[in-house]
Amino acid sequence: MELETLKEVWKEAANKKEIIVSGREEVSEVPDVRSRGLVSRMRRNLFYELIIVLGAVAAIAAFYFISFGGALKEVSWAYILLAVSFVVYYYKKNKLLKDMECTACRVKSNLRLQLLTLEKYVRLYLIAGTAMAPVVMLFFYILFYYKHIVLFPAVHARDGEMGFTLLYLLFTSTFTIIFYFLNRWYVNRLYGRHIQKLKSLLQEMEE
Repeated sequence: MELETLKEVWKEAANKKEIIVSGREEVSEVPDVRSRGLVSRMRRNLFYELIIVLGAVAAIAAFYFISFGGALKEVSWAYILLAVSFVVYYYKKNKLLKDMECTACRVKSNLRLQLLTLEKYVRLYLIAGTAMAPVVMLFFYILFYYKHIVLFPAVHARDGEMGFTLLYLLFTSTFTIIFYFLNRWYVNRLYGRHIQKLKSLLQEMEE
C-alpha cells in the first residue's frame, strides 16, 4: 500500500515538472520568434539597399561613360569600385544575418557575439558612408583640376583659383555635416533600431 502511494506521489511530481518545463519553453519561444522577425527585416532592408545601389551605380556609370565624350569616364570606374565594395559588404553582412536566423545555432552566447559583430558592421557602414562624401568631393576636385574643367567660370574670374578652392572646401564641409546626420538617421532606420530591439530581447531571454 505504501509503495503504491509513493508511486502516485512520484507520478504527480513528474507531471508538475513537465508542465513547468513546457511553460518555460513556451515563454522563451516568444522572444526567439520576435528576434528572428527582426533579423528578417534587416536582411530584407539590406537586399533592397543592394538593388538600389547597383541600379544607381549602373545609371551613373552609364551617364559618365557616354556624356562629355568620355572625358570623365574615371567617375564611372570610381562608382563601379564603390559598388564592388558594397557587394563585398553585403555578402559578409547578409551571411552574418543568415547565421543569426538559424534556429539550430541559436545559442545565447553565440547570438551575443553575432550581435556585437553586427553592431561593428553597422558602425563601419555609418563611418564609411559619411567619409565617402568628402572623399568623392575631393576626387571630383582633383579630376576637374587635372582635366582643366572649370565648374563655375564666374567664380573663377571673380575670386581666382584660391577663392574657388576655399569656397569648395566650405561647401564640402557643410555637405559632409548634413550628410552625416541624414546617414545616421538612415542607418538607424534600417538597422540601428532593430539591433536595439534585439539587444532587449536577448536580455529578456537571459532573464
